[in-house]
This record gives sequence, structure tokens and C-alpha cells, in this order.
Amino acid sequence: MEFRQLEVFAAVAQYQSFSKAADALYLSQSTVSNHIKNLEKEVKKTLILRTTKHLQLTEEGMRFLPYVMRILETKDAALEDLSGPEAQLLHIGASTIPSGYLLPELLSSYRQKHPEVCFSIYQGDSREIIEKVLDGSIEVGFIGKDNTSPKCVSIPFCKDRLVIAAPANAHFLKLRSQKCDIQTLLKEPIILREQGSGTQKAADLYLEEMGVKRSSLNTAAETNDLEAIRKMIINGIGISICSYFSVQELEKQGQIIVFPLKTDIARQFYITYLKGRILKPALQSLIRWIREKESANEDTLFI
Repeated sequence: MEFRQLEVFAAVAQYQSFSKAADALYLSQSTVSNHIKNLEKEVKKTLILRTTKHLQLTEEGMRFLPYVMRILETKDAALEDLSGPEAQLLHIGASTIPSGYLLPELLSSYRQKHPEVCFSIYQGDSREIIEKVLDGSIEVGFIGKDNTSPKCVSIPFCKDRLVIAAPANAHFLKLRSQKCDIQTLLKEPIILREQGSGTQKAADLYLEEMGVKRSSLNTAAETNDLEAIRKMIINGIGISICSYFSVQELEKQGQIIVFPLKTDIARQFYITYLKGRILKPALQSLIRWIREKESANEDTLFI
């Protein structure tokens, strides 16, 4: 059994196509087909069902795939460990808040000690990042909601708090001076995040706890663009329930005002990766470093 055969099998399983796997591996389609035939001959099992319209893994192929992925990951980790201080690329994913407000500082600090490590970062909502962790296209994800998949590890690493961010105009300044309650604020036009957002999920849980139905809100806009939400708040379109990380700079600049929610409303962030995945030494080092920083900074943004 050759590593190339296993790499081809993993690629066909990922792309669900011989031609796409061939393009990804810079091989001819016939070479890909031969590798699969030889692998099936060696294991004495049919691993892939082929039809004129599509292909799919057999039950044996599904059972074989996790072992193949571990073998390939172990090989990559071993080669990287032996490669010494040469450049090491980590494929990570991050949802909006970690991508924009946590990772820039964390990764910058980490690279000061480990300049040989570089990052390929995919940004999406928490749901997208979990999907990419599950399909193996990213090695680790930093997300704003717990990954409950039994196939994954989920490690809490940082807490944020939810706030209501409002335009810094006379109307909301007056409401703040009057110490208006949250129920009154929630009657104002509101800007919501998309459903896959961890922030919006936390906000929906808060609204549910308050006895407020999403359908009853005076929704002014709904978008998956956090920067657009920040600008809409500044320009007076409405309020929004936000991560404090995402608006604290605007509050300091006087462009918005913040209404705190009750003190036990917190937002947890998580590091997530596939169970059984052999993490590269550099990735193990990064996760360990973040958790050590978490323990050493209990009075700052880390738990």
C-alpha cells in the first residue's frame, strides 16, 4: 500500500469526483482511476461505487477513510517535525469575531516567538467553520459557539460579553441618562446578524430568556456583514446586540454608545478540531500557547 494511493483515495472522497481529484493532485484521470483500482485490489474491498452520473463511498470505503486520513496526517506531522525551523503553514478557520478582533493580536504575538510559522486563514460564520473542520479542509477552527459534533474536540478559550450598541445621538443619549430598561430599548429599530452567526445565536438565547420573540422585533436590517452593522449603527439606522469586542473601539471614539446587558450574559469562544486528527507540532504549540496565555490573563479578555 503506497502513500500516493491513499492520497488519491482521500482526494476522491473529498471531491466526490475522479476528474476534480485528478486536477487537485495534478494527475491524469486515468492515473487516479488506476491508483484506486490497485488500492481496492490490495485491500480486497470495493471502496468506491462508480456510476455514469456520480460516485460515492461504499460502507467499507466510509470505514476505511478515517484510517487513511490519520495515516496521511501522521506522515505530514512526522515530516514537518523533522523539517526543523523551516516555514510551516497552518490552515485555520475563524468566525467573524475571532477573525477580526482576537486572532490578529494572538497570531502576531505568537509569530514573534515562532517566525517560522505562517497561516492560511478562512473566515466565515461559526457554522461554515465547523463544516470545514468536519470535511478536513481546515485543521482547526476558532468559533463563537460550541461545536457539539461528536466527531470534534471543542475547547473553550476566551469569553466576551454581549451589549446593545446604539447610535450616539440625542435620542439614545437621553435614554441612557434616563436609565431606560432593556425592554424599552428592544422596541427600537434593530439590526440582526445572519442565522449562522454565533453572536446572533447568543443574542437569540438572550431574547428568548427575556421573553421577546424575534418576530416581534422592529427589524430594520439583517446582514452577515459585521462592518455594515457597525456603520449602520453609527449612521442611526438602529441598535444591535453585539459582541463587545466588535464595538469597544467605536465606543471609545464616541461614535456609538453601549448599553450593558445583565452581568451573566457572556459569549464563549472555542477552539475546535477533528477528534483523532494528528495535529502538526506547530499547531499543537499554538493551541498550547493560547491556553497558557488564557491562564495568565484571567483579568483581561481571557477567561
